[in-house]
Amino acid sequence: MKNLNLLIKPASSSCNLRCKYCFYYDVADNREVKNFGIMNDETLENMVKRVFEDVEYSANFAFQGGEPTVAGIEYFKKFHEFVEKYNVNKIQVNFSLQTNGTLLDKKWMELFKKYNYLIGVSLDGNKNIHDTFRVDANGEGTFSRVLKATKMLTKAGVEFNILCVVNKLIAQKGKLIYNFFKNNGFRYYQFIPCLDALNCSKEEDYTLTAEDYGKFLDETFNLWADDILSGKRISVRHFDNYTKIILGEAPEACDMVGHCNMNAVLESDGSMYPCDFYVLDEYKVGNVNESSFVELFKSEKEQEFLNSSLKVNDKCKTCDYFKICRGGCRRHKDLMADGTYENRFCQSYKYFFEKNINRMVEVARYILKVRSENR
Repeated sequence: MKNLNLLIKPASSSCNLRCKYCFYYDVADNREVKNFGIMNDETLENMVKRVFEDVEYSANFAFQGGEPTVAGIEYFKKFHEFVEKYNVNKIQVNFSLQTNGTLLDKKWMELFKKYNYLIGVSLDGNKNIHDTFRVDANGEGTFSRVLKATKMLTKAGVEFNILCVVNKLIAQKGKLIYNFFKNNGFRYYQFIPCLDALNCSKEEDYTLTAEDYGKFLDETFNLWADDILSGKRISVRHFDNYTKIILGEAPEACDMVGHCNMNAVLESDGSMYPCDFYVLDEYKVGNVNESSFVELFKSEKEQEFLNSSLKVNDKCKTCDYFKICRGGCRRHKDLMADGTYENRFCQSYKYFFEKNINRMVEVARYILKVRSENR
């Protein structure tokens, strides 16, 4: 195995917040074991040891949750001790962590800086919007604590980006959200569509509709395009990847590849799953305490998961925008009678592409021009 991207849940579904639309709380609620607790030392060591036994060139360790910092800073110190112990071939290693930011302090800053972490901070816009759904165990809003975390990261010189979950309220305030982030000095954003519960049969107050999402994409793209074409360096992951596709490059976001990848998502008991959205009993492919990563990737369930994503709906095959859309994320799709999947945001993307495809090409050409001038 040449390279490995590993997504680790060191504290399982544990979290100090109670965000009302949390997809992982819902995923965990659909398992026999809802919370595996904090990863123990044996599993932690086995995980790290197997990575460096199986990987030749590079390993990316990404920590998510729940809330990964609930595992405590001593867990991460021990993790890095194991990395130093077992990385005898000195392969390239990268570290990242997605956090709600509310538990961060000076000690976390020192660790992030020492090991050059890339941090994702979950922030849903300004105070009124963020505090509507992102609340703590007492039902109190968390905006002030999260914004404080971004200031700590900036002061410590730790690289970070903003992850914003596009729920119904946010989708209707695209311009406000985009400008809030920009005016606060943030330059790297991820906009992630909000998910309904797995077995949800009704709309919630945060439910993202196709109409709202299409308008959000249109509004934020044009703000971003204005900034890019005027020389401002702002990254919106979704639009960055569309630009890559237009330029004939491979997108780095898995939902824009056109099929599911062979991913490695590890729960805290060492169990591995093919996708962060499918950490469910029926998708478990094995356990790192019992099998190597090479063996886990060759498992029948892992292959079944990948193969199921290769089926393309007839509507997609004849769509003018399929080459750039590529069908989207499996978790956003509904199973059709013919065994294929249709993306619930299909109309969002059609609306967006019809309005903006020419400008998307304009942005791509501009970026190509800037690249050639900077060589």
